[in-house]
Order: sequence, then structure tokens, then C-alpha cells
Amino acid sequence: MLDQLEGQLAFGYLRISDDREGKELGVQRQEEDIKALAAQLGLILVRIYCDNDISASTNSDEYRSDYEDMMGQLEVGPVKVVLSYTKARLTRKPEENERQLKLARFHGVKYRYVRGQSLDLTVSANRKMDRIQNVMDAGTAEDIQELALRKKLQNAREGKWDGGPRTFGYGKVIGYDPVKEKDIVDPYQVRDDEIAALHEGKRKTLAGDSQFTCVQNWNDKGIKTTRVGQKTKLKDKISICDGRWDIGKFRRTMLNESYVQFDPTGHPTDCPCLKNPETGGTRIHKNERHRAKWPYVFTRAEHDAMEVMFNGREKYWVNKGGVRARTYLLSGFTECGGTWRDTERKGQYCGGVMYGQGKTYPLADGTIKYQRRYACKKWNRDGSRSGCCSVFRIADAVEAFVTEQVLYRFDSPDILRALVPADNELRMAEVIQGLAELQARRELLAAEYAAGDHEKEDYRIMKQTVLDKMAKLDTEKKQLMSAKAKSLAVPTDGGLRAIWDNASIEWRASVIRLVVEKVVIHPSMPGGKMWNGWRFDPDSVEIVWLH
Repeated sequence: MLDQLEGQLAFGYLRISDDREGKELGVQRQEEDIKALAAQLGLILVRIYCDNDISASTNSDEYRSDYEDMMGQLEVGPVKVVLSYTKARLTRKPEENERQLKLARFHGVKYRYVRGQSLDLTVSANRKMDRIQNVMDAGTAEDIQELALRKKLQNAREGKWDGGPRTFGYGKVIGYDPVKEKDIVDPYQVRDDEIAALHEGKRKTLAGDSQFTCVQNWNDKGIKTTRVGQKTKLKDKISICDGRWDIGKFRRTMLNESYVQFDPTGHPTDCPCLKNPETGGTRIHKNERHRAKWPYVFTRAEHDAMEVMFNGREKYWVNKGGVRARTYLLSGFTECGGTWRDTERKGQYCGGVMYGQGKTYPLADGTIKYQRRYACKKWNRDGSRSGCCSVFRIADAVEAFVTEQVLYRFDSPDILRALVPADNELRMAEVIQGLAELQARRELLAAEYAAGDHEKEDYRIMKQTVLDKMAKLDTEKKQLMSAKAKSLAVPTDGGLRAIWDNASIEWRASVIRLVVEKVVIHPSMPGGKMWNGWRFDPDSVEIVWLH
């Protein structure tokens, strides 16, 4: 039966449920084995799907985007073979297993594993064995979780560190592991430079300095977070943490209760944590508090005083009162078309993201008028410059103009034909692979430049070339993704205008993004023109279309 697979198309699926370091070493090993299996069976591996650092057990409700995409593709074909390292890598959930069985029975899908028995699921007896194996996998996962939870509770009551990323201030380097190529750290010993930074942050906070000032100070001194250098993957894009602080990270760090000296008042006298030194910090486990093995940084009084200072500030970062982004229809794809007026970028194109920012105006009758605006933000949360802060525009006018243009475009039969789903999965796979290769090339260039292999000007040119190619592929990816307009149930009979006003703002924004790459707002003279009752110049708004 295995010989019958030769020449057929196949998908590969990779998954590892815990990737704390973000190195994806587990999925890389799986990928190598799956490619070897495909070659052994004579299969043509069309695409490899990957859900890294996501659990598939019965105790998890995490959404596996690549898994769901793959299952949808198996239903429509032409690919009918799935390769995975083991059956448990595909799923441990009985309800998901039933879906796989239905695909095997009614769509002819076959599953092959690097480690594990592959069954002919068109046979009833084999489906029964498959269900038994799935139940055993689910039970094993739940047993492991129960043991792990019990161990966590025991560690907490003994005041032990429970793994994961180290806490800022702790984790003194005591050696080096050449196999893992990483430092060996002691989570119970302090890092003097980071402890000094924490005390400095405490003094500045209690003296009334803003978080913004403290964050700028730490970033200027080169103080990094504990996640510096870690890789994260989101929607096929890999980013490396630069370790910079922002006001959210600063507040969460300063108010981390792990730094607070443990108060044993009212604590059970037979708790093993009381054997730890009285200078211990606080070990937190759900609603329990225990004396930790690591030394404290702040007293309870200092912690409470900082909390009062943080909570007492009424100023929000951009919008006073905390206006949420999705109250603005074009949030996330509105770009500033102004130019920098200061810094070393003076005279250069801004290109910063514009945010929703309300403004109040006192009227002659004593009332206050609130106006929604799109604004080029000046500062990032980490204290670095974000944009030129010279372009602002009335949000209602911009949104009305863009909506009018989008609805007019949807009236065209050409745009409707462009949105009809096409067989573009193979090209999508090529685009994603191309983006991954360019990202790897970009990281390699950065490493070579750091090692002195390239001159600064040469590196700048090569980097820009890679970025231009990535931008081109990213635009093509958006165009391919826009073919999934059917998931939004967009009317194709010209009825979009009839339902537009009553639709949710999230749905309208999603429809706009089917055809619009970005909206660029250029500078204009205030009050220069009137348009539909607003002092607004439509010529200052540029719509970059995907279709």
C-alpha cells in the first residue's frame, strides 16, 4: 500500500508544544525527518505547516492556525497525504481525531508517520485502533500535566524557582554550557548591575519621575530586558527581541511581587518555605504566597508606595481615557506622508504609523467638543522617536472618503473577479518560503556586518535590497490572502452598500483591507478646502490599492 503513494502530493506538519527559547530546534528536527520520509515514500512535499510552541492536548484551547489551514486544504484537494513525526504531533484531542477520520473515509486522506504505525483508515477495525491510540495519547498528556502541576505546587511551597525566563535582577552567570551554547545561570543569585537599576528605578519613581523618563534612562544606559535576543514567530514573520524597555514593561517589572520581602504573618507554621532565609523574596503560585530562596529587593512598604505612584497618574500614553484602537476604522494601515522636521532624519519621508488620537475644543457656549483624529505619534513606548508628529487629520472625514472610494471600487466587476478564490496555495507556499529565506539573509548580513565583513555603506545597500524584495513579496502575499474574501461573506451582487452602515466596524475594516494596502495621509493647509461639511482636502489622502 505504501508503494501506491509514489508521485503523490503531500503536506508535512510540524509541532512542538513548548519552545521556551524560541529556537525552533524541535520542529527543525521534525522537518528533517519528514523530508526523509517523503523521499523514502516517493512523495512530492508541497508544503510544510508548522505550529511551534502550541499544545494540542485536551487541556489546551490554543488555536493552531497552520493546522486548521492544512485541514481545510485537505478537504478541497488536490493534496491527500499528510506526513507527521507521530500521530500525537497532529493531535491528542478526540474531537480533532474524528475530523481526521472523516477526511480519511470521505476524502481519501492518508496519514504517514516517522515514528508510529500508519493505518488504512478506510477499514473499520483500523479506525477503532486509531481511536484507541488517540485516547491513550490524550490520557498520557493529562497524566503528565497532573504530575507537572503537583511538582509546581511542591516547588512553590519550598520557595523554588519554577523555570522559564529568568527574572530581571536574578540569574547570575556561573558557567557556560558548550553543548547548548548558552550561559549557565543560578536563579537564586543576583546580578548586581540589574539590582542597582531596580533601586534606581525605585528612587526615581518615588521622587515623582514619569515612567517615560525612567524608561529613557534605562535604554540610554544600555540596560536590557531578560528577553533580549529571543526569537518570536508571528504570521510567518520572525522577530528578534532588542531588549529595549517600554513603559508597560517597566511598570510590570517594578511591581513584580517576587522582589518583595516575604511577610510570614499568618502563614502556616509547618510550611517548608519558612526554612528559607528571612531575607527571601516572595514566591507566587496562583493565590498562594511563600518565602522564596532568592533575596528580596524591595520592602513591602516600598512596593506599596510605588504602586500608589503608578496608579495615581491619570495621563495615558496617547488617548486620555484609553481610547481603544478599533474605534477607528483605519487603525493599523494609515501611514504618515509628512517629512521629519528634526533629528538626524530632518527632511526625510516619515512613513510612520498614524494612530487614533482624540482632541477636545472649548466652544463659545462653554461646552467642550471632542474630535476624533488620526495623528502621527511622536514617541514610542520605549522612549525612542516614532514619527515626525507633524500630520493630523479629522478621522470622520478620512474614513468617509476612504469608505466612498472602497465602495465605488467594489461596484466594479473587475475587482469582484480579482477577489474570486483561486488555486494559489502553491504560489503562497513559494512566497512564504521566499520571505523566510530573505529574513535569514537579513540576519546573516547583520551578523557579517557585526563581525566586520562589510563596510557600513555596503551593508546599508545590501540590507535595503533585501528589504525591498521582502516588501514586494509581502505585498504579493496580501494579494493572495485577499482571495479569501469569501470568509467575510462579501456580497458579490452589488449589495455591499446596502449592508455597510449596519455592519460592525471590525467587519468593515476587514473588507477594506481586502483591497487596500495602506492609506497615506499627506500634509495639507488647514481649512484649505471643504468636503461634505468638513474642512478637509481629499487630494491629501492617497489610497494604495491591492487590487
